[in-house]
Amino acid sequence: MPRRRDLSPRAVAPRGRRPVALVLSLALAISISVAFAAPAHASPQDDLAAKKARAAALESKIEADHGKAEMLNERYLQAQTDVAESQRKIAAAEAGIARAEADMKESRLRLSGRAATLYMGAGNTDPFAIGTTDVRELGSRATYGAAAADVDQRLLDRLHVAEETLGIQRKTFQKVQDEARSQQESADKALSAVRQAVQVEQNELASVKGDIGQLVDQIAAARQRADDARARAAFQTLQARAAAARNTVDTGRGPSSIGGQPFNVPAPSAGAAAAVAYAWAQLGKPYRYAGVGPDAYDCSGLTMMAWAQAGVSMPHGSIAQGDMFPRVPDSSLQPGDLAIYYPGHTHVGMYVGNGMTISATHTGDFVRLQPVFRDGYQYSVRPG
Repeated sequence: MPRRRDLSPRAVAPRGRRPVALVLSLALAISISVAFAAPAHASPQDDLAAKKARAAALESKIEADHGKAEMLNERYLQAQTDVAESQRKIAAAEAGIARAEADMKESRLRLSGRAATLYMGAGNTDPFAIGTTDVRELGSRATYGAAAADVDQRLLDRLHVAEETLGIQRKTFQKVQDEARSQQESADKALSAVRQAVQVEQNELASVKGDIGQLVDQIAAARQRADDARARAAFQTLQARAAAARNTVDTGRGPSSIGGQPFNVPAPSAGAAAAVAYAWAQLGKPYRYAGVGPDAYDCSGLTMMAWAQAGVSMPHGSIAQGDMFPRVPDSSLQPGDLAIYYPGHTHVGMYVGNGMTISATHTGDFVRLQPVFRDGYQYSVRPG
């Protein structure tokens, strides 16, 4: 019997080293293949920039396509006008021929009557004073045949010219009409194609904008988590400071005298102190659209109710609140000042000192501490 080949690890790997080397080689190959196979994921910010660029390109394309559609629509309307005009000209030419034929019949009847009179009154010096019932009889009479034939021929020639002219005009107008209809159909097809393209682009744009909204939410959520972390760290640090400062002399104006807040920052007035104290007391309460307390607030509802404690009346709206009070330099912020955010001035918070605001953030969140100079900050105002 032939000897069987020994495939045991001992036979394959001399001195027991090959299995380890083989495993390491395989592991290295797998890790390299995985490294090449796994694509690098773009950050949400990169994705957002790409989506915004695509949305801008789509909006530009849609605007251009709307311009094309408007141009094609005008071409369609012009072709429609040309068709109607050619039809009008054909109808007018045909009406002219109908009138010429009617004139021809009338002239023939009149000529026949005169010929009959002439035939019956032979010898009369007036060749049109008599008539006949058949123009052919008139033609057979040498006395008055030449006059009858000449009149009849002129009428026939005029009718033939009119009919030939009509034929030429009809062909010309028909050609114009056919060309106009062809342009109309071409414009209609092109217009339909552009409208379909616009619809596809608008659908894609809606999808891209939906993606943008999700990415914005993701980025905002990440930014909010970072803000929360900074706020919590600042809160803890300032809690320790406030605890150490609770034994300081009470000025009657600072937050330390109105509830033991962690920021021992004096307010500029008793009214501001009352507003700040109210805002501190709402920390942790949920955000609610149009909420004015006492259980939930929106951003301007919180600041409105806070300053109401000091007897200051203001509208329920961040835009109006930002417009009705004097602005404050960023370097001179004091507790109680209102910080306005975003280009549309659609968010407001209350500055409470040490670089922090208290604000009702957004649906699903709650009244919280946030850095005052965060993304979207515009300016600050002082109600009192």
